[in-house]
Amino acid sequence: MPAADGTFLVFLALLIAAAAGFFAARYTAKPRLPPGRTLNDEYFAGLNFLLNEEPDRALEVFLRMAQIDDETVETHFALGSLYRRRGEVDRSIRVHESVLARPDLNAEHREHAMFALAEDYFRAGVFDRAEELFERIPATSARQAAALRYLLRIREQQREWEHAIETHQRLAQRAAPEHPTAIAHYHCERAELAAAAGRVEEAREHLRKARAQQRMFPRGALLRARLALAEGDAPLAARLCRRAVEFHPHLLPIVLPPLVEALRAQDVDAAEPGLRELVRTTPERRAQIGYAAIVTGLDSEPVLLECVRDLLREDANLSDLVPALAGDQLDRPGADLTRLARALSRVFRRTQQYRCVDCGFATARHFWQCPGCRGWDTLAPVASVELAPMARRR
Repeated sequence: MPAADGTFLVFLALLIAAAAGFFAARYTAKPRLPPGRTLNDEYFAGLNFLLNEEPDRALEVFLRMAQIDDETVETHFALGSLYRRRGEVDRSIRVHESVLARPDLNAEHREHAMFALAEDYFRAGVFDRAEELFERIPATSARQAAALRYLLRIREQQREWEHAIETHQRLAQRAAPEHPTAIAHYHCERAELAAAAGRVEEAREHLRKARAQQRMFPRGALLRARLALAEGDAPLAARLCRRAVEFHPHLLPIVLPPLVEALRAQDVDAAEPGLRELVRTTPERRAQIGYAAIVTGLDSEPVLLECVRDLLREDANLSDLVPALAGDQLDRPGADLTRLARALSRVFRRTQQYRCVDCGFATARHFWQCPGCRGWDTLAPVASVELAPMARRR
């Protein structure tokens, strides 16, 4: 938001608050003001400091008013919120701490101040203080669901998966969680930690819990496939990978390497028939398989190389670009096509391959949780290869 628009919003919000304070002052008992000053004077003195880009002096005026009259409390909540939105979190904290410190604050205002201060600490990254305040929001409060959502984000960022599971369950009792698959992902996170530490049975137990939460859950299937490969059960690993591809084809770049590994582990000669079964599908799906083969370095497999040809013909950008640069290499033997695929792989790995459907965050890697908005399962593959300029990808 431009600075001028932000200043206008501050002016408008506080002007409304000033009017409310003025009329409240007229029809209620007179507040205790410094000699020669009126409540109206105080409001407009604060506004004047804000408009003159003197936020510290404005803050001192409004903090002084918080000690004068209960009618100014709502104004301070609005002021603190505006400071936070402008990124001035330290000033927002001062406003809300001054309100919360008042001994005569009623229960509703105290809860509001506590929640607002917790939001300030969350924005500032002081998670321990934010967590403490959000936990103090009463279970009977209308703000508790919002507090639990904040707690969930804190526990996700701190990778406290056990506490995240408990918080998610509490939230589910109050309101619909924003990300229904989140609790299954928490179990998968714990399964990965357990497997890395060699606690295989514990990892399996978490994967069973993840499956109980979400059927046809691709992340759980892939983790089970990895465990199966580690224990020599290649047929099971291959089945799990095929299942993940069947229901979630956009995960081909993630699923293809363990699938090929599982097929090769059964029998080197069995890999080709297994892949041949995978690629018996539509040209669009074969193009997706070709793309996955390029970005994962599996383009040397003859069956997958055939899908690379389909990608170079089907993709709107590549179908124009590749013939112009490489001539008729699409019709040449596999060695030429492999060299072309490996050249393209270095380009693809620098381009935007996934984009969050919620916030638009773009990345060359797949994440189960979007690094931008922290949503689960929100990254989807881009519609086609995007050869974006370097400035756009930063």
